[in-house]
Amino acid sequence: MTSPTARRRVLLSRDTLVGVLVVLLAVAVCVGLGLWQYGRFEARRDQARVVEANYSSEPVPLSEVISAPQDPLAPTDDWTPVQVHGQYCTDPACELYVRNRTLGAQVGFWQLVPFVADDGTTLMVVRGWVTAHSQESVPADPPPVPEGEQTITVRLRPAEDALERRGNPEGQVHSVAPEQIRAQLPTGSLPGLDESLVTGAYGSLVAEDPSAPKPTALPAPDTSLGPHLSYAFQWWIFALFFPAALIYRTHRLIQEESEDDGNTPRAPREPRARRRSRDEEEEDALLDPAAH
Repeated sequence: MTSPTARRRVLLSRDTLVGVLVVLLAVAVCVGLGLWQYGRFEARRDQARVVEANYSSEPVPLSEVISAPQDPLAPTDDWTPVQVHGQYCTDPACELYVRNRTLGAQVGFWQLVPFVADDGTTLMVVRGWVTAHSQESVPADPPPVPEGEQTITVRLRPAEDALERRGNPEGQVHSVAPEQIRAQLPTGSLPGLDESLVTGAYGSLVAEDPSAPKPTALPAPDTSLGPHLSYAFQWWIFALFFPAALIYRTHRLIQEESEDDGNTPRAPREPRARRRSRDEEEEDALLDPAAH
């Protein structure tokens, strides 16, 4: 049975109060990390749902998804296939390459070309992936951009963030940011570019009609949800461990203190001194010469 005094002494001790503060901090950190991982899981889940809903759907006209060139691409319209009739800009200055794009373990480029629709709308199109030259940071043997009228099917992707220019080689860019790329395109070959360029999205090529040689097709998006949900639950389990450990330790200390209080031995009584006889005193005097 625990002693109220022992319980109070342990609960109000400095070690217990410091332990409570440490446990509260550890629980807050674990709960926060769990919420962060759960947020990443929700983001991956939402992305996967959009891909599953749009990736293999039937193509629609571009105007059904983007009504004006300056409109952003809605998150729910990501990966939506659209069909556009028109022609590529075949001016050499229109053929751009996006740097540092991987395919498997290889680093290469995306071939990026403006496509002008019949209504004058200009959409930046990634035709595919091109390997890099073994000695120089340039595309190796990219296929030519097809000439003449084409009907293309592309999947719309949101425009990438504009990156600071760092002295790119001629004809290369760091990201598919149409607003930034606009300045590199030849205005003579693309009249009305300021008003007609789609700035909130670009197209990832699916098919061309008539068919023409094109770079390696980009892989399908990954729709796996990853380990984020399991990581979230692991962090929350860790959060429960710390208070449980503190409760167990405190309970043990209270028991030990109670046992010590119940088993405290009494101080032994000093024995009463016996009165010495006269014969004992005379005998001591004979044995101790200093007494004389």
